Formats: sequence, structure tokens, C-alpha cells
Amino acid sequence: MGEIYGTGGEIFGGVMTNSLIVTISDDTNYGNRLQNYALTQLLKAYGDCTTAKFVPATSSSYAYCKLRIKELLHLSGVKSGAKGLKASLRLFFSAEGRLTRHRFRIMEHFTKEYVPDDSFELTDYKGLVSKAGASFDTVVLGSDQIWNPNWLSQEDLELRLGSFAQPGIRVISYAASFGVSVVDDPRAREVFSKFLPRLSAVSVREDAGKALVEQLSNREATVVLDPTLMIPAEKWLSITHSFVPANEKYVLTYFLGKPTARQEQRIQQFAEEHNCAIRRMLDFRDSKDYLAGPEDFVELFSKAQYVFTDSYHACCFSILFQKQFTVFTRAGHSKSENMNSRMETLFRLFELDAVVSESELAPRVNYARVNELLEKHRQESRAWLDAAMGR
Repeated sequence: MGEIYGTGGEIFGGVMTNSLIVTISDDTNYGNRLQNYALTQLLKAYGDCTTAKFVPATSSSYAYCKLRIKELLHLSGVKSGAKGLKASLRLFFSAEGRLTRHRFRIMEHFTKEYVPDDSFELTDYKGLVSKAGASFDTVVLGSDQIWNPNWLSQEDLELRLGSFAQPGIRVISYAASFGVSVVDDPRAREVFSKFLPRLSAVSVREDAGKALVEQLSNREATVVLDPTLMIPAEKWLSITHSFVPANEKYVLTYFLGKPTARQEQRIQQFAEEHNCAIRRMLDFRDSKDYLAGPEDFVELFSKAQYVFTDSYHACCFSILFQKQFTVFTRAGHSKSENMNSRMETLFRLFELDAVVSESELAPRVNYARVNELLEKHRQESRAWLDAAMGR
């Protein structure tokens, strides 16, 4: 690392050209890696593009790491609590832990190949540090939960709002997400109120994000499509490499929560009725698909006969590949409680509210209508991005 772009906006050396993405650097999450790839592809229409590797401070990343451990324990059926630390240590050295670490290495390989992030590094104590000669003229903040105040310190949140950019540098957000519907922390509110007005243009992924931007900064935000939905299906298929055998018939499951016994029963029943196997992502019962990389995630969705999920990006890829799908509510949650803002906005945009169910199959999706809406929203989102990028 050579040149330093400080948080005060001072810049040393280099000729600035093209786009720098500031997003979440999460090599454990399929949706995060795929949205980063998609936004990179979108921005290539305007010139060269690279991603800044975000390195949060130890203190600010504590809550995030704790959440990741909790998710891993949950997937393994280990109850959190007083014995959580011992359980996580046992898991780390277990067969499941080894599988998980292997999957993370696969995800890291995807980042190196498709969304390299080795030219710029963001830290809360140095700001933006770049390799000699690396430069940019536009900062694009997004997508995913880049502004989630529950995961970030005040300093890291400022960086995710482009605080390091020199005056005169274009800073925009594309499909940025708060991940929450309310910002209660007064320090976080102060950061948003200070830096949101400095952005050249603001777009968000969810209706709740639009409302928060307007509430926190008195400026307008535009709801645009998640970048994964902006990439045509055939483009997505170009990164796949025969992870799934030809002519295999299967139902695909992808759950971030744990399906109930009734939901599992319904999945099994559907598979038997349609003479399908069941392929389970993020499930230790299916070790092969647990080790799927992001490009394999894409292929698994593209070839599935049916999809059962509770995931936002699983819905996006089901839509892209015109798959019939059901979104199961998570255990202990009602349908309305499961409809977080990103789901609500996605289903509003594509008229798909009926796909959410506690344990029964959703009605068939009318893809003639969905495809019309997808093309319409793509054109609107592209027009917004063209204007924001100065086209």
C-alpha cells in the first residue's frame, strides 16, 4: 500500500479515473459476493472499476463476528448461551468447522477471480490507502447492508458514507441498504445527517431505506433494483462451470434460518411427488452443496425444478431464472414479521406478495408479468445510474 486518502479528504498523488466500490467485504455470504460482482459488471459500462477492501476495527467488527458465530452455531444445531464459546470452539475443530473453513476459502477465491479488492484498503485509522498508481474519480457506495449501524462503529460508518473522498470527487450510492427500518443511536443519526447530504446522488434498495434517507438528511432517495437483478440471466450463466450434472432433477433449498419440521415435511413431499432429489445449500447434511462457491450458487438456482427459501438473494435469483418458489416464514415468526423491508420492496416491485407461506406451496408465479416488470425496473434503475454517473 502506498498513497493515503485520509478521512479529511486530503489526497496525495495519482490521477483519478473511474469507479471505486465501497461495500461489505464478506467472504462468508453468497448474496454479498454476488451483488459485489454484479455492481462491478454494471459499472464497467462507465470505465474501469475496482472494490476497496474494507477492514473494520476490532471493536466495531465484534458485533458482526459474534453474529457470524451465532449463525454457524445455529446451522449446526448448537444452542447459544453461556456455553456458546465452548460450543463454537468445539465446532471450529469439528468436521462441520473444517467444511465451513473450506467454504470460506472457496468464497475468497471467487473474490480474487471476479471482484479483486487488492488495490485499495479502507481502515478507520488510515482512511483509504491505495497501491501506487491506483486511482479513481467516482466512489460508489453499495450495495447490501453497507449502512447497517448495528454492525459498524461511528468511524466505519463514516467511511461507508464516503468520508474519505476529496471535495469534488463524485460520491453516489447504488442500492445501498441500512438493514434496519429505524436508526435509534444518536451517534449514528448524526453521522447520517452529516454525510448523506454530501452525496452527489442517493439510491437505496428498500422502501424503508428511502424513508430513512429522507428522515435523516431531508433529501430524496430513489429505490433501484439490487445489482444482481440488473445482470441478465445469460450473463450470470457465463460464470458457471458444470457444478450440477446434466439432466439432474432436484428441488433446491437455501435457508438462513432453520426450517420447521412441517416445512421440511412439505419439501420432502414436493420432491417425492415430482420425482426430484433435494439439494440443500448452507446445510451440513449436504456437504457437496455446502461447499458451493458463489458461481455454483448461481448454477444451482438456474437448474432447479423448484426453490424453497427464506433468503432475499435466493428470491432474486429465482426471479432471474424464472423459477417457481416459496418463501417459508422462519420458526416463531408470522408472515408479516418475515416481510422485512427488502422482501417487502422486492415483492412490491414484482407483485409477488403471495410467495410467502408458513408451510404450504405458494401460488404459481406469473413470469410473463414478472418479466415485464423486471425490464421496466431495469430501465428505470439504469436511467438513474446513467444520470448519477454523469452520462
